[in-house]
Amino acid sequence: MENAVQLTEVQYLNLNFLLTIQACLKSDRGAAVYKFHLDRLCAAKLASMSVAQLQMLAANMPHESLFKPVGNFIDLLDAPPGLAMTLCAVGTHPPAIPPGELMAGQPRA
Repeated sequence: MENAVQLTEVQYLNLNFLLTIQACLKSDRGAAVYKFHLDRLCAAKLASMSVAQLQMLAANMPHESLFKPVGNFIDLLDAPPGLAMTLCAVGTHPPAIPPGELMAGQPRA
């Protein structure tokens, strides 16, 4: 065990997520593409990578998560547990713009 690689929490999370996606791709590619919001190229690449390649990718990302929380994560944290699935399906909402402020790129009158 002295030669065991010590992963940061982020590396460990990245590796487990990559391995989970790969296992899903191998058992039901269509469902995995839908579940993990993958495009065809990412799905093909992840399915073809070896475990060693996935480990190397995760090991080289010590502080950067490859997978971000959903855009409305704060709403999920504040919502009753039974509402979480609905909020995930709805997705993010645009940021509120205070009256009188312009959106980026909006011409001034």
